[in-house]
Amino acid sequence: MGRRNSKTMDLRAQLSQALEAGQMEQALELYELIEKQKPDKPRWSHRKGDLLRRMGRQADAVRAYERAIELYAARGFEARARATAKVMLAIDPNRGEVLEQVEP
Repeated sequence: MGRRNSKTMDLRAQLSQALEAGQMEQALELYELIEKQKPDKPRWSHRKGDLLRRMGRQADAVRAYERAIELYAARGFEARARATAKVMLAIDPNRGEVLEQVEP
């Protein structure tokens, strides 16, 4: 068994601590670092979008969700792509084309 990337594990531990402490800006920075290390993993963009939405940064949340949708679809997770698109549409109803792109 190979070792997991210890740097990513450290960042994830820091992220968990920041979220528990309510340190949203620090958590956002950590999401961005993890995204750079794991650019093909949609969950980090998705979770970053969730955090941005909670922070009231709707336009930034939409961009994060768009990235997550693209990654989910590229990896074959169509149901997750559609669900994320629906969350994004709740923020910006004018973005209906995103849902159309992931509908079967």
